[in-house]
Amino acid sequence: MEDVRLGATSVRILPAVRGLSSEAAAVHDAIESMRPSAVGLSIGAEELQTLRTYDGGPLGPENFEEEIYVAGLSAWEPPIKPPPCFSEAIRTADARKIRVEALDMDDVTYTENYVDCVSALEVVFQGRLERKLLKKQFQATNPRDFVLEWDAEVNGSPGFARLQARREAFIASRLHEIAGSAPSVLAVIEVERVNGVLATLRG
Repeated sequence: MEDVRLGATSVRILPAVRGLSSEAAAVHDAIESMRPSAVGLSIGAEELQTLRTYDGGPLGPENFEEEIYVAGLSAWEPPIKPPPCFSEAIRTADARKIRVEALDMDDVTYTENYVDCVSALEVVFQGRLERKLLKKQFQATNPRDFVLEWDAEVNGSPGFARLQARREAFIASRLHEIAGSAPSVLAVIEVERVNGVLATLRG
């Protein structure tokens, strides 16, 4: 975990791997030990609402990139969707009456930024990415390194990299906003976005 001061507020960043059930314990323990004033999650408002009300079984991958993600993480443990790191954060925070905040873009804002960042040519070349991912031999020896390696492939083109940088800036901005009314914040952020968020916060 990394600690950042935003004015008078202490913000602790907890990197999490989406999909691994083993991440739930780390999130639970972090909330219990820190007892923050607020918990921020690197998901949009709609996903936060969905996770609060979802009571169904595990969900499957939504696209080819997620299929590769699931297949890669399965080398360590079977991935689960919805992501346990976020579901457990909501459960634990709610039990302690700690406020939970969405840090990432809502659907409309994300779509607007996607259209602005990603070119039509990059969308067309997604088929090439699928073929490349099928042949890719990932070198990672642990889940976190795999996620970073996977992200470098999926978001490696200029437009997608720009989109993810905007997400990171948005998350950092939301943390500044939340820090204005919370003395302490625990931010559970997907591993692949942590470095960008920290760079923005410290820049």
